[in-house]
Amino acid sequence: MCMNKLILFISFLLYSACWSQVTLNPHNTGFLPVSSYSGATINNLINVRIHLNDSNGTQMKQWSLTYRVVGSITNGTENFPVEKLNFRFNSLDATAPFPNGNNAPTAQNLRLITGPLPFTTIESFFVQNSPYNLEVNGYAYLNLKYDVTAEGGAYLEKYKSWANYKVNLIVEIRNRKNEIMHSQPVSFDMQVYPNDSPPQTPTYGLQFDPSAKTVLLEFKTASDYANGVTKTQTKAFSTFSNTPYVIRVNTLTGNLTSTTNKTLPVSAVQLSVRDNQTQTVKGTVSLSSAQQNIITSTAHSANKFFDTVYSTQAGDTTFLNKSSEQYSGTLVFTMIPQ
Repeated sequence: MCMNKLILFISFLLYSACWSQVTLNPHNTGFLPVSSYSGATINNLINVRIHLNDSNGTQMKQWSLTYRVVGSITNGTENFPVEKLNFRFNSLDATAPFPNGNNAPTAQNLRLITGPLPFTTIESFFVQNSPYNLEVNGYAYLNLKYDVTAEGGAYLEKYKSWANYKVNLIVEIRNRKNEIMHSQPVSFDMQVYPNDSPPQTPTYGLQFDPSAKTVLLEFKTASDYANGVTKTQTKAFSTFSNTPYVIRVNTLTGNLTSTTNKTLPVSAVQLSVRDNQTQTVKGTVSLSSAQQNIITSTAHSANKFFDTVYSTQAGDTTFLNKSSEQYSGTLVFTMIPQ
């Protein structure tokens, strides 16, 4: 009898340990067709269901959910770039009553990462150290639904194929000690066959007139100090672009420096840029070592010319009681297609 009681007791413990855990059941709801160079998004393509079975003692007061891509994303010929795929949280559902009498789970109280989550081959987080307690008595589940996006772009031309790409992932849930409580694979197919035209490759340029590459602001008279000085350069530079663009300016350092290492702040000089043809001011900034937008423009295939106007403010005391020297600095113009 004693031996039978011992056997029953051990059997009960084994049964309890078997159910005192959390398990994952990730699955796809279809596949990802990329039929446009604009890219594609399939809503709720990956569902990650978390099953909670009498999890007292499994330390689920803090937990993390991770993912990673396993192997290459290949169709047998080409390997699709992993970083061009992204997860984004869509929605969730769960059983009620909720674990440990918690409020209904939400993206906020679970502390889910809701922004784009790039696919990677290293461990990345859906949620990290969630404060939402998943310890339960009995059974509950939590189902997290994620959209999957393939980024658009001309790069898709290289991967165009009727043969599907296979995307394999591993999803893992960890307790507060970072111990893996459960790990499960999930996969989906992706077909890349854009049937529209690829986007146009940006073509753009910025060219300065040689005479506009040097600017000299001179303080010669009391009037110059009282009223400020101005230097205008007509058709200082030109641009062309088949795509919208911005032009940013910045100085290499925060000061203008003399040959004897005396300084003036670059912010004491203002720059305005105007369209040479219409004389519309496109932007005005006080110079800074930080990049600032000076032009925002739509596409134009023909050259467009711009005037530059450098000036100082009237009565600016920055220039008073300074030794009579030449102060210099370098200004950088950067053109960025949009």
